[in-house]
Order: sequence, then C-alpha cells, then structure tokens
Amino acid sequence: MVSKRRIGRFVAGAAGGCLALAVVLAVLVGTGVLAAPTVGNVESEWGTVTANATAIETAATVTNPNPVGVPGVVDVAYEARLNDVVLARGERSGVGFPAGTSQLRLSTEMANDRIADWWVAHVTDGETSELRVAATVSGPGFSRRIPAQRSTVETDLLGGFATDGDRTVRFRGDPFLVVGNQTAAWGDANASVTPLSVTSTVENVHDYPVALDGVDYAVEMNGVTLAEGRQRSGVDVAPGETGTLDVRMGLDSARMADWWATHVRADERSTLSVELYGLVERDGEYQRVPIRVYERSLELETDVLGGGAASVSARSPPERDTEFERPRIVAADREWGAVTDATTAIRTRAAIDNPNDDERLNELLALDTAQRTAINDITVARGGHRTEGLDAGRSAFAFVSEMNNSKVPAWWARHLDAGERSTITTTPSVRADLGFTTFDVAVPNRTSEVRTDLLVGMGGESETVAVSGEPALVVNSEAAEWGDATPETAPILVNATLANERAAPVDVTAIDYRVALNDVVLADRTVPETYRVAPGESRSVGFEMALDNGRMDEWWVTHVRNGESTNVSVAVTATVETPRGTETVELDSLSRNGTMTTDVFG
Repeated sequence: MVSKRRIGRFVAGAAGGCLALAVVLAVLVGTGVLAAPTVGNVESEWGTVTANATAIETAATVTNPNPVGVPGVVDVAYEARLNDVVLARGERSGVGFPAGTSQLRLSTEMANDRIADWWVAHVTDGETSELRVAATVSGPGFSRRIPAQRSTVETDLLGGFATDGDRTVRFRGDPFLVVGNQTAAWGDANASVTPLSVTSTVENVHDYPVALDGVDYAVEMNGVTLAEGRQRSGVDVAPGETGTLDVRMGLDSARMADWWATHVRADERSTLSVELYGLVERDGEYQRVPIRVYERSLELETDVLGGGAASVSARSPPERDTEFERPRIVAADREWGAVTDATTAIRTRAAIDNPNDDERLNELLALDTAQRTAINDITVARGGHRTEGLDAGRSAFAFVSEMNNSKVPAWWARHLDAGERSTITTTPSVRADLGFTTFDVAVPNRTSEVRTDLLVGMGGESETVAVSGEPALVVNSEAAEWGDATPETAPILVNATLANERAAPVDVTAIDYRVALNDVVLADRTVPETYRVAPGESRSVGFEMALDNGRMDEWWVTHVRNGESTNVSVAVTATVETPRGTETVELDSLSRNGTMTTDVFG
C-alpha cells in the first residue's frame, strides 16, 4: 500500500498565498478584463515504487474565477530537497484551466539512489534533515515562485540503541552474562560506508572466565542487509568482573537505496536490527558460539512528505536460551600400563554420553578430563585428556597418568601405620569446554581399598632350640607387629620369652634377620643385643628388625610387573652357645615364606 503525504497548503489571497497560474493574454490580465486563477491546496503522495525509483504524485487545486477557460500556456515546475540533496524535479508545460475549480496533477520520479546521498547528509548533520519543497508557475508576461514549504525530519536511532537497563544472557537456563550501558555512535559517513560503533559493558556472572576472540555482526533494515562482517577482537572477563565490548561496524551507504523502497512500501515504517554473535578461534579458524552478546531492534516511522514527523522506539528482544546438556561420564575403569624404574603408567578408559544433537554446538564442544590418584592422601599420579569435537551419543576415550614410583615409600609407611590398609582415591575433574567458557561435569570419585598381612605367621608360637642335638632353649614368641614407620624405615617389633631348662647358662650371641620382597632385600642385619639365660630361669627379650623402607619403590616395580603379586621371605636365625658347643639355628616361629597379592584398583 502506498501512503499519502501532504506537501502542504498554498492558499492564495490576502495572506499572500495567491498566485496567478496562467495568463491567457497578458494585456487582458493587465487591464483587468480577466481575473487571475488561484492555487489552493497542494497535496503529494508516494506513487509507484520500484527497485530504482519512487514516484511522487502531486495534486493542486486551481480556481479560475473567469467565465471562460484559460488556454494551455502556463508552465509549472516542482523541486523537492532534503539537506540540499535534490530528491526530485518535475515540470509540466502548456497547462490550461477550465472555468471554476479543477485539479492540476504533476508526476515526478525520484531516483532511489538519491536516498543514499541524503542518508550520508542526514547522519553527518546529527540525524537531522530539512525538507524543502518549492514550485514555480510562469506564463506569458509573468513568472512567480510559490513560497517554499519547509519541514524538519529528525530521527534518533542512536538514542534507540542506548539503554540504561541490563539484559541477561542465559545459557542452559542459567544467567551467564549481564549486558548493560549500551551506547552507539556514528562515525564519519561517506558515499561508501557509514561507520557505526556499539559499546556495552559485559558482566560475567558465570563460574568460569568468559572469553570471546571476536564478534560477527549483522545490521538489517526491513530485511535489507546494511552491514555484515567480523571483528577479530572481543572481550575476556573473569568471574564476577565486568569488561567492555566495543564493536565497530561499517554500514553500506549505497544499500540505503534498497532499504528506501521497502520503507515506502511499508507505509514509511521500518525495523532496524543489530545482532552481535561471539566468536572463538580454534586452530586459526573462527567459529560462532551459540549466544548473542548484543541484540537490539528499533521501530522507525517517518512522515517525510507530511511535515517530517519521525519516531524511533525500541522493541524488547525475545527471551533466548541455548539448550545445552552437559555430557556425562557413564563408565570408567583403570589398569596398570608400562612400568619403569621411575614411573608406573595408569591407563584409564572412559565412556562419554553426549546428549546434545546440535552439530554446530558439538563442533565447539571439547571435554577436558583430568584426574588425580592418591594413596593414603599422598598424590601419586596426575593425568588428563582433551576430547575435541565431541559427537552426539556415546563415545569412548583413553588416557594415561604417570605414577611417580618415588612416592611409594611415603604411602607404604602410612599403609603400615594404618594396620596394613590403604585407601586409593581417584579424583576426576571434567569440564565441558565450549570455546568461550567452561562448565563443570559432575563425575564421582572412585575409591578402592587394599589390605595386606605381611606379618601373618610371625610369632605367637613356641619352639625348642637344640644345640648338638640337645634342647637348649624354649622360645615363646608373641605375634610380631609393626612399629612407627617412616618413608625411610619400617620396624618390625619382636617380643619373646627365653626359657633355660638346663643346669648351665645359655648365651644367645647373635640374632640375624633377612627380609626380602620379590628378591628386593629390605633388611639383612644382626640385632645389636646379646642375651644370657641363667640355668632354670626365663627372661623376656625384645628387639627390632629395621626394614629399609626407602627401597619400597624398587619392590613396587616388581610387584606390578608380577601382576600385583609378591613373594615374601622372612628368615630369622639365632646363634646359641652352650657348654656343649655353639650352633646357629633358624627360628621358625619368627620366619615366614609366602605370597602377598593386591588389587589396587579394586
């Protein structure tokens, strides 16, 4: 539908609005024989709109008070300007008028590309334009200019962009960014480009940093793209902090001609929209993130031919939310990998369930997995893995953590002090990385427990020690137990009662012990004390077998290589001296040979 707009009224009469439109004969008019016709109302409306031109249809009311018509000897010229930019010119020659009141019609065509020139001038003058419409009527013996009609066209698009209110950008339904203090400014416009900068504050209300490497922008009016481009600078805001996003765009001035046609067809109404999308850089390529960091829509209405009235109102952007469900680790298991003298590899295999079907989102999505393994609260291994471009549905990945074998003596000491019990805890940390920020993915800790009983069978029995085939001592040992272990030493405490049933004293001149785990010798020493037991008496003795706990890292390598199995060898001997001689005998009640197995990962 084409809108009607009135250029204005030109009233002939005492107020000076009278204008003679034609003079049939200059002499008759000069002598007063014929009265001069007058021009009353002049109205204008938009006519046919094409891609290249817009017609202006003008109608003037002419009153001829003479009883006879005026012959076609009058010329009428018409010109419309906005900010000194000539929008249209029209002329009609050989106009005549019948007696009485009649309509004079004038059709003028405006090239749409003139609107592009006007737009540059309009922006340069602070979004203010002056409309000037002038007409000239001439005939034989006279030429008169109708007083020009002037009106002002003022828009405030920049004011429409500005807002003191905040807009919350949501992601997964949760507040993510708060955008506020939006302002806009024009740059120096020319026939090629109209610079527009949009600035806003960005507050990070998320738990992790938000970083955008750039911005894609789009500016449209009534579906006509005025600007579309990319800025390779963005914003980086820490949690709880506020940054500034400044985006500079270039509107295609020439495309205002295309917009104009849509504006007139829509009864001089337009919708202007500006949208900014965040970008992240991956491997030198920029990818758009699924959030709009800035969004503004303005309704522009003008009345260019009817007095220049204009209005700009902001339309509230729709509530937007990005659907994103965090991936889940649905299964994970651990096993030992390669073993060296220094490290032991922990291989972790995991299955991921990604419920998101959005391919663009999944192209951005990466999963950062890290885990820490501790034994008895001593961190022994760390490792991690990054999965890029996570597909929808279930997928699997594996990674390796390197366990530091030098940590074994420390956690083994705690193992002994806890009654030969150890707790193995693997604490995973999984984050979904969408390029511009990260989100935690809940994953439970995995815990297992290991128990051993190295001292089983050591002590708690009675045995007779013979020298030269004759009983010399009766050894009643208590169960051996661990003393306070350190990463350097692990003491085994032995308490026993020695009973001498002979008529002569018995001397224990040496107690030797050797402890080995998988051929790793932890102790091969002699107890520093000696003991004498008087005839027919008993005495209590206690001694310590000190193990070299610092060699447990060497043992650990053999243990894992043997499938978490260890041969345990404890040999304790006593050198006993009686009047019949001296003999070194093995104390079976304090010795043992056996196997120890574990299943660290349960």
